[in-house]
Amino acid sequence: MKKLFLALAACAALVSCQSLIEEWQPVFTFGDNEPAGMKIWEPDELVEYGFPGTFTTIQDMKGQYDKKTTAEASSTAGHVITENIWIKGQVVSDDRTGNLYREIYLQDETGGIDLKLGKSSLYSDYRLGQWVYVNCMDLCIGSYKGMPQLGLEQDHTSTNEYETSYIDNQLVIDTHVFRGDYGTPVAPKAIGVTEINAAIAAGSSAWNPGALWGTFVEVSGLTYGNQIFALVYPHGLLPHKKENPENRIFLSDKGTWGITTWAMSKNKYVEYIQNGNFDSAVVGSGTTKYGTILTRPVDYAAQLGPSVMTAFGADTLLTFKEMMVKYATANYVSHYFKVGGTSTILQVRSSGYARFSDKEIPADILGGASVKIKGILTFYDGDAQISLLTAPDDPDDPSVTK
Repeated sequence: MKKLFLALAACAALVSCQSLIEEWQPVFTFGDNEPAGMKIWEPDELVEYGFPGTFTTIQDMKGQYDKKTTAEASSTAGHVITENIWIKGQVVSDDRTGNLYREIYLQDETGGIDLKLGKSSLYSDYRLGQWVYVNCMDLCIGSYKGMPQLGLEQDHTSTNEYETSYIDNQLVIDTHVFRGDYGTPVAPKAIGVTEINAAIAAGSSAWNPGALWGTFVEVSGLTYGNQIFALVYPHGLLPHKKENPENRIFLSDKGTWGITTWAMSKNKYVEYIQNGNFDSAVVGSGTTKYGTILTRPVDYAAQLGPSVMTAFGADTLLTFKEMMVKYATANYVSHYFKVGGTSTILQVRSSGYARFSDKEIPADILGGASVKIKGILTFYDGDAQISLLTAPDDPDDPSVTK
């Protein structure tokens, strides 16, 4: 299967050297030079691409994950679908605010799926409510921290943190993802603590019918939990996976760290750092700690070891705080909200690249006012998260309302 996509990629490269960058490229043309990616397809037109005549439900397609081969299981990879399975779903996500990245969510009557399309500005090609037909054969169904994702098979040049890779070759997209008619946008499903707890309890086995992960939902009666989660990296040019505790700082388990915005753009992040918000934050992860950000790598030379010290270079003489400013970038933030006055937590995750990242959370919400939040419900390492689709104060379609 890998050879198939390598061959397709080679063909696309012959079409144009522009295939090396992430922008749309015409591969097939129809009618008056209409690109395949822009054509509106009817199901009966898909026969030439192998459509068997009936669609599999999204939940049943996700059940393919349980068919992982011994090799796939041993390499923590997803499952490459070898059966002639097609799904259809309506688009329920919109990346125009920048809070979703290179992915769209499709939903049918049985559930939702994260489709890793590997392109930006997807809202211009896949509109809310539009039907999309996906040829799943040779694609890979995987799980990231329990969240179902459909993409290509794992990229073995990566750290293998993800069981799937992005579908970012236009020729592959044009032969697997087909735009259908425009339908009425899907209304969010109202859920509460019972549904969220049941979904969390199902955990990574939530491939079963009725699972909520990847669907458009609305949760009422939420109150601010006065806690956030964020993971930032002092040195932006060095590795920062779990094997690199010297380059990881967790902002969690200690209130909000003075963060009052939905997320942090680069400028806001620097502002918080220079204001001293994170001065007591400790560098490290797990049981490996190095001290607060006011210390320097050179202070832990023996603990870090020669190779790490060499990697830091001249920056060993900077404090971690100074490094954070030097290599500053935008950062996501997950704000904790309590569901219905219970101990159940829903994390509202926002990207530092979202247009609304630096918007202040209203003081009354921070003070405990009840709110209603809608977005895409996802699962991350045992926690329920929701990704906002519109700006919280968007007058036309706000994600957060009182």
